[in-house]
Amino acid sequence: MFVVLVIVLVISLGWRFSGYLDRAAAGVMTGEVLFALMAFRLPGFLEIIIPISFFLALMLTYGRLHVDHEMIVLQACGMSPTRIVFITLMISAIVMLLTSLVALWVKPMGERQVQVLLQEQKNLTEFDTLVPGRFQSLSSGRRVTYTEEINDKGELTEIFINEYLDPALPSARASATVIATSGRTEVDIEGRRFLVLNNGQRYEGKPGDPGYQIIEYEEYGQLVEKDSSIFLDERNSAIPSLDLFERSDPAGLSELHWRLSVVLMIPVIGLLAIPLSRVNPRQGRFTRLVPAMILCFLYVIALSAGKSGIEREDFPAEYGLWWIHGVFLLITFVIWHLEKITKIVRH
Repeated sequence: MFVVLVIVLVISLGWRFSGYLDRAAAGVMTGEVLFALMAFRLPGFLEIIIPISFFLALMLTYGRLHVDHEMIVLQACGMSPTRIVFITLMISAIVMLLTSLVALWVKPMGERQVQVLLQEQKNLTEFDTLVPGRFQSLSSGRRVTYTEEINDKGELTEIFINEYLDPALPSARASATVIATSGRTEVDIEGRRFLVLNNGQRYEGKPGDPGYQIIEYEEYGQLVEKDSSIFLDERNSAIPSLDLFERSDPAGLSELHWRLSVVLMIPVIGLLAIPLSRVNPRQGRFTRLVPAMILCFLYVIALSAGKSGIEREDFPAEYGLWWIHGVFLLITFVIWHLEKITKIVRH
């Protein structure tokens, strides 16, 4: 199970990390927080990857026992189907304990730390996220900034700033371009931050118009705005589980039912894996793997859709997600007794 878990986790983290890496390269956030964000977001991946990896591990293990005829040998030695179910449920209990620890405690704690990091990034100014030697689009594309170097004191050299004067009409090309040999940030008595530029020129207006201006300066101050391109996602996933038990709103209840459901689904998929792994040795142990994984993913998708339904109040929150577990328990029962049901239907 551990090997399967690591493989699935690496694939999932790689997809998420690429998104954060793009944002850091674009100057939306600093590169120093990338690995911290990934570490705190890790439990959010684990809460669903652990059950899926557990199901996949059972399918591969039991499937191999059937293909190698070892399951027949075990049954001949007195290993009854009831005993196999008992062993599977015992393993499921251990996985449930691990998943409950992640879903009910570690994940909310990690999400709260993510909110803290994102808030810190939001409080940074545009020039705090500059990458030397790279043209960066800031202020939602309204401003393009470049600096050749940033030293340890935060001083900039060879600065280029181009900003549209009318953000609603960028095609009009009415812009202000500022060039400076050096610059630094300063804070006034009101707490506002300014970029103070030295020895440069400012070109303002639309090229070719009579009002086009060229200004040379020794010192020029420009107000530095905070970066508004980072949006804080105040999700219920950051709320402690004990607090969710006291919530009565749909959003809080949906999150609570989701956390409980990722734990309760483990014994269900454990029982489901036993009959699905029964394969003909000539067919190979991977014969039923794809249909089984599709069924497992349908389980997860159904829980996710149910969570969204509770949050949107599509159905009463009192129903929770219990009915979804009931449906898949029924599916498990049908698969377990499929041969008997088929014989009854034929007769």
